[in-house]
Amino acid sequence: MKKRGTAEKNRESSLLVPLVWAVVVVALSCLPYIAGIAAEPPGGTFTGFTYNIDDACVYSSWVRQIADGSLLIRNQFTSEPQNAFQFNIFFVLLGIIAKITHLSAASVLHLARIILGIAFLVFAWKFSHRFLKEPAERLLIVPVIGLSAGLGWILPGYFEGHSGPVDMWQPEALTFLSIYLNPLFLAGLILIVASFHYLHRMSETGAWRDAMLAGIMLLLLANVHTYDILTVGAVWTAYLVVKFIQARKIAWKTVLQSTVAALMTLPAITYSIYLYQSEEVFRQRVESAAPSPELWAYLMGFGLVLLLAVAGVWIALKEHRSVILLVVWSIVGFALPYIPVDQQRKLVMGLHIPLAILAVIAIVAISRKVGPKLAGVTSMLIVLVLVPSNLLFIARDIAMLGENRTAPHYRPYLAHDEMDALNWLRENTKPEDVVLAFPDIALFAPAVSGNRVYYGHWSETPDYADKLQEWMLFINAAIPDEWRREFLEESQARYIVYFSHPEGLELPFGEAGKLPVADLRNADYVEVAYESGDTAVYAVKLLGD
Repeated sequence: MKKRGTAEKNRESSLLVPLVWAVVVVALSCLPYIAGIAAEPPGGTFTGFTYNIDDACVYSSWVRQIADGSLLIRNQFTSEPQNAFQFNIFFVLLGIIAKITHLSAASVLHLARIILGIAFLVFAWKFSHRFLKEPAERLLIVPVIGLSAGLGWILPGYFEGHSGPVDMWQPEALTFLSIYLNPLFLAGLILIVASFHYLHRMSETGAWRDAMLAGIMLLLLANVHTYDILTVGAVWTAYLVVKFIQARKIAWKTVLQSTVAALMTLPAITYSIYLYQSEEVFRQRVESAAPSPELWAYLMGFGLVLLLAVAGVWIALKEHRSVILLVVWSIVGFALPYIPVDQQRKLVMGLHIPLAILAVIAIVAISRKVGPKLAGVTSMLIVLVLVPSNLLFIARDIAMLGENRTAPHYRPYLAHDEMDALNWLRENTKPEDVVLAFPDIALFAPAVSGNRVYYGHWSETPDYADKLQEWMLFINAAIPDEWRREFLEESQARYIVYFSHPEGLELPFGEAGKLPVADLRNADYVEVAYESGDTAVYAVKLLGD
């Protein structure tokens, strides 16, 4: 009993340092949100998001639907008919939490982000034990995987657009950005690591229990973040090929167990294929283009982490360590974002993990060359050199809050009147009612009020650009009312969230000029259903009840 108590105490002690580091990393990721709350302007409400608000609203919409009693997720960013809907166990859990706690969808997403951020870093620390043998290496893995980034900070001119170093704009590429922005990515990363953990252990032990656990992780991954199955499948297949070539024989039991684990994903994969083939709205969303940038953007985006990873491979080979899985994962991870699929750049997710583990091997080896007294200090200095891009990323977002803007282009603060209008819609309308609104409000309506919108999101709304242009025509004072009546009938809109712009409206998304805005107060095809300050909700008369 005494020995067991000592062992448990040692395990607790060994977990303490990575756990503390994980809390530090997650706390750092929360700073922009704390700043957003602290800097909330008079008459304004912080929406809870600071970057890629459009995607955050999609996830909030999913949480809202589950909290309202649905197990299937409808795309609320379009009024087009849908016959088949998504099922995502991760968002079912988040929606249930929202329903039980009565928290907002944004609050639930942040709660999940914090918990899963800590969990992922601890899981990654545990997974790294397969490759990191030295205590000094294991102490470093959480700060390296949690805080490291590339060299985007030296190229500030590439902040805008999707062409510069990925550590300045692509959350999937870096662990810290995923922790900062997206609990769905964290759920995917945890399942990727868990899948490789059980697959790797299965290949070593031959245990069917590990094969089954790997299959369960893969099934969950296929449901929660489907395209990551491509990463795990490609990496594991390449790894087995390399191992079999190295051993000069095929381990048929491992092949059989891997096949069984893969087959366990069929329910989720089959359902995704069914959605793709039978639901046009879903298919158009999947086919929205997300091309990868040029290769140099990834090389710069990982920067010194990549160089240290290369050095780590060389050191591991000299020390006869088995890091084949990490090497294969790194090579395949760079290739996958360039296969000919629509969602190319999303396939980079998870690549940071093997690079960081390999980099730690190099960091410790380099630090030891300066002597034992300075080894720890040297290691931390090297880690600090890897951090600036992440610090610059969140500093940029905090600075933009003061201008009531975010990257790419949405407002982090909505006026109280605007939020009141959305809350009125939530309390007095049905989720299937279609809402028309200005771009910012149209984006937030599915997330806050739970309504469908005619247009709202660049990839979730089919033909988004055309529908946005129709909205711009609708509000144009030069357009006759007869056109507006016809448009309302065709769009199936039941409500319009509207506010007057006496001096004209600046065109959206950086376009030059101002648009004279139509006054709907005297229009015979709408009536005021709710009014708060300058914001009004008009009910469309044409469609009736």
